Amino acid sequence: MRTINQRTFFLGLALFLFVLVSSGCASHTYVERSTYEQIYSPAMGREMAYSVYTPENWTPSESLPLMVLLHGARDDHKSFDKFGVGLTLDKAIAEGRAPRMIVVSPNGELGFWENWHDGSRLYRDWVVKDLMPHVSKQYSSLPCPEFCYISGISMGGHGAMRFAYYEPNTFSSVAAISAPIISKLHPGEPSLGKTILKWLIPTDRIWGDIDADASNVPKDLDPYISWVERQDMYMQPLLLVWGTEDHKDIVQANSHFQAHLAAHNKPHSWFTYEGKHKWIYWREIMPRVMRFHARQYTDESKPTPIIKVPAQK
Repeated sequence: MRTINQRTFFLGLALFLFVLVSSGCASHTYVERSTYEQIYSPAMGREMAYSVYTPENWTPSESLPLMVLLHGARDDHKSFDKFGVGLTLDKAIAEGRAPRMIVVSPNGELGFWENWHDGSRLYRDWVVKDLMPHVSKQYSSLPCPEFCYISGISMGGHGAMRFAYYEPNTFSSVAAISAPIISKLHPGEPSLGKTILKWLIPTDRIWGDIDADASNVPKDLDPYISWVERQDMYMQPLLLVWGTEDHKDIVQANSHFQAHLAAHNKPHSWFTYEGKHKWIYWREIMPRVMRFHARQYTDESKPTPIIKVPAQK
């Protein structure tokens, strides 16, 4: 029997849904800087959509690195342009603050970028096996893994780290932005939001029995183990980013995980930005994420102070 009374449940549910709906919203000018396409995905058994950003003046004769950008919950492949990321990158590239690269944004729906435990949906295979070879050929991007990068925001940050577990030979670096760092060994504090999330999402279909005893969870799937004990992941560049006013669980999880990596001498980069769990902040730090992937290290290679982004309307 549930121990939360009905009133508390519905108040919590309303608050939780409000946070989900409002966290990415902002005033913006919608300018399409990407190409929107669909292809048939054998992994998903249906047409799947995606967008591709190319820098200004790009031509097929210019081979560039490829960055995959995984969106968060409530977002899709159109969020890149919807929140002005393309325009921000145009300006940063023109000013020399970001390297030229192709950015592909697949639609991952609310699938958590997982190959579902029940086999009904294979979001990771859709991206790695179906989409990336197609885009690489179509846009003549540079070869993987050296010039292929994975970045993710919120739910997509979780997905980016999971991609690294299963596809260590596909990407040369990983950036997790405002990501929930999910660990059975370090689950964090219980909360009403987490309880409601488990009720709203078909967790058993996606991950199997997530309530199983921690000793039964494969250790290589826990970030606290895999990023310090698996040699391929230990050596893979990892960037963690979160906001000073991000969701409490995300701030705590990233701070704790970053300290864990430092304690185990795992090379990594990290920084915090001054802001909330919103695209208006994420787009401003994207040039710095791209510099990290392109190995254009400046102060990303060491603990950094809070990064201030331009004032938002």
